[in-house]
Amino acid sequence: MDPLAQLKDIHLPAPVSTWPLSLYWWLAIIAVLLIIGLAIYGVLRYIEKTKLTRLALAELTQLQQQGCEVNDLHHLLKRIVLASFPRETAASLHGEAWLKFLDQQASSKKRVSSAFSDNTAAWTLDLYSAKPNVIAEFSHFKTCQDWIKRTPLIPVENSNV
Repeated sequence: MDPLAQLKDIHLPAPVSTWPLSLYWWLAIIAVLLIIGLAIYGVLRYIEKTKLTRLALAELTQLQQQGCEVNDLHHLLKRIVLASFPRETAASLHGEAWLKFLDQQASSKKRVSSAFSDNTAAWTLDLYSAKPNVIAEFSHFKTCQDWIKRTPLIPVENSNV
């Protein structure tokens, strides 16, 4: 009898399993999930934060396409301000104080805005007229558009709810 025939076959080890993952793979997965979660949170925050600005610009575009009066732009700006700032701050403003308020809100440390105050006559000429008829020009729309883009518009929480 051949002594080699009596040998048993070689047992191969089990193949290397991918599970359970090593600690470093788990840390990498957690890091990727955190990054994805933070990115989604940031995008949702940005969308919520810019919602009022986008709505205001859409309504301004609609008014521009329809052709409106300067008073309509005042009404739009007043609605935007009342939605973005405390009612006590802006509700009673009118005339030059209103225009200065708009300029203050659009100003920053680097850039001082005076688009409304510089053109007081153009913005207040027809404001208190019984039949307003000053049609808004391109410069009025451009000033409003710049103000909406520069001013941080964040809806105010209502405490009366």
